[in-house]
Amino acid sequence: MLINAARYSCTESIFGEEIQQLGLPKDHSAAMCRVLQSHSAAIRQNLIDNAFKINELQSIRDISSPEHTPPNYTTLELKISQELVDGLPKDTTHIINVERAQMKSLLAEMKLAREVMRKYEDKTDS
Repeated sequence: MLINAARYSCTESIFGEEIQQLGLPKDHSAAMCRVLQSHSAAIRQNLIDNAFKINELQSIRDISSPEHTPPNYTTLELKISQELVDGLPKDTTHIINVERAQMKSLLAEMKLAREVMRKYEDKTDS
């Protein structure tokens, strides 16, 4: 509740009223409002700092082999950092087969995505 209240810049008075309507006693809601008042900026900063930390692609590796990869396919290993699995962040590895004919399109789209992200990164650096 505190994270969402900070995320959406909810005022302490509205936050207090809302959690009292949910059944929290008045003194407990007052304590929660004090926490929101003193820590909302830090909570918002933490949300900003970790905005792109979930499902972060760590590496892509071609692991194609004649005995395991179907003909005309490429086998890729994707390592994902902090993928949400059952609601909890976990480092995972995925193996996928991609048709070789589609690899050129995939590469072009990934290059385009990289350029878009670089433009965004340049704007945040200024």
